[in-house]
Amino acid sequence: MENEQIQENPSYWNSVIIASLVVGIVVTAFAIIGGYMTLGSEPSGSFFSSAQLLGTIGCLVGAIGGVLANWHYTKEYDITYKIGKGALIGLFVGLGATIVSVILGQIWNIIDPSFQQALVDWNIQNIEAMQMPAEAKEQAISGMENPNSAKNIGLQALFTFIGLGVMNVISGLIGAKIFASEE
Repeated sequence: MENEQIQENPSYWNSVIIASLVVGIVVTAFAIIGGYMTLGSEPSGSFFSSAQLLGTIGCLVGAIGGVLANWHYTKEYDITYKIGKGALIGLFVGLGATIVSVILGQIWNIIDPSFQQALVDWNIQNIEAMQMPAEAKEQAISGMENPNSAKNIGLQALFTFIGLGVMNVISGLIGAKIFASEE
């Protein structure tokens, strides 16, 4: 009886791990490349730049993790399941990709220790060039503490998980509907 249960519900963790690694690496690569593009540009005082667009595109590309995991899971085991399970798989991909992304980001801090601080300095210069009241500038600049503090790393992980989690839950629903739909 237990053997039949295992056959009916094979583990989806391999699919989650593969998709998490792919998404985590892609998101981190886009963020690092976008960061260096930002550092290569002059602070203009605008809220959004073409270099920051690359990070946004990376986040959107990271949304394919739920579809990728569901595709892999259904092709590996030739099974069908409800879309709720696809959403759960997508959520786990978002969590796994966040962990991979934070770890790779910390490894990059070892490779280039000045990268995060250079981005903070660039952002401070950009804020100073903005047409906004002095009080607002002071408040924005004071919020930029040590980028490598545990607090900021935790906040980065939280915001990454919220973004990737929501996007991959949605893409997990879509992936389950496309690949594992119980018609």
